[in-house]
Amino acid sequence: MTGCRDPIMTDPNVNERINLLGKMEIFSTLERNELEIVAYNSQVVRYRKGSLIFTEDSPGNELFVIKEGEVLITRHRGDDDIDIAQFIAGESFGEWDLIGNTPRDATAVAMRDSDLLVFPREGMTFPMFLQKYPKMSARMTYKLLAIITERIRKTQRMISEKTRWVRDLKKQMLVDKLTGLYNMYYLLEEYDELRAPSGRPLALLIIKPDNFKDINDRFGHEAGDKILILMSIFIQSVLRDTDTAVRFQGDEFAAVLLGTGREEAIAMARDLGVVMHGIDIGEITGDPGVKITVSIGISLRPAHGLDAPTLAQSARDAMFRARCKGGNRIAAAK
Repeated sequence: MTGCRDPIMTDPNVNERINLLGKMEIFSTLERNELEIVAYNSQVVRYRKGSLIFTEDSPGNELFVIKEGEVLITRHRGDDDIDIAQFIAGESFGEWDLIGNTPRDATAVAMRDSDLLVFPREGMTFPMFLQKYPKMSARMTYKLLAIITERIRKTQRMISEKTRWVRDLKKQMLVDKLTGLYNMYYLLEEYDELRAPSGRPLALLIIKPDNFKDINDRFGHEAGDKILILMSIFIQSVLRDTDTAVRFQGDEFAAVLLGTGREEAIAMARDLGVVMHGIDIGEITGDPGVKITVSIGISLRPAHGLDAPTLAQSARDAMFRARCKGGNRIAAAK
């Protein structure tokens, strides 16, 4: 009567698989006889170190439980592979792909020789299992959804808890450490008024001292840094509350003037030039006769472009034309 024997009991490793499955939360609601059914429809597969378990876009139709070993999940973006998660013995992965029956969006690789329990086994699919054992599958699916939901909640809580930290870190990335002004990255990548095309008038000024290199060479970089700090303070004192001052790069500053047309921008540039020349740097240089003069370039939206990089380049070109004419003057973009 051997042909009538329960096929589960003929498998000498079934108890080992049952014990492993019983520790998994997804199977925690199953009775012993139901765990036997899942164990029979599972198999233990050995993966050598460095071998692929699955790749991106492969069918997501298996759940993996690590009996022994270690697995790394990565995602390919551009030219880089980004580490997503790492799993060790006693942990499972692949749940979401299993229930969604969707292609994988990541790659799994064995970090060392690993034994994985794979459900369902070769020759069986999860839809087939659902159809064959509907009541048991319903409880498994409900539990699986609960696990995935809780993981999403934990992720959301983690993101919420780190929001302030991320915001502070981003602020550090966007602010110039020396002057406390926003930096070039903020102007080119983050400044909302310049990032989105708009018909609202706007002027962008690039301000560069004509004689800063001479001051640096004569009095040293420490004196140069102090002068840059003074310049940033005086630039902010001239600008309006709606304007934004930026340390663009090196000794170059930028000013974004919202709702400003050509004549008003020229008037603001003149005021800035007068204020810069009036800064007393005698205590820093030890030479009261040294004064700062600046060249200022102006670009306008929409006349010279709509986005920050275009406007900044137009204003810089105009500024260098002013310098080529002897400096201490203003030039508007053509």
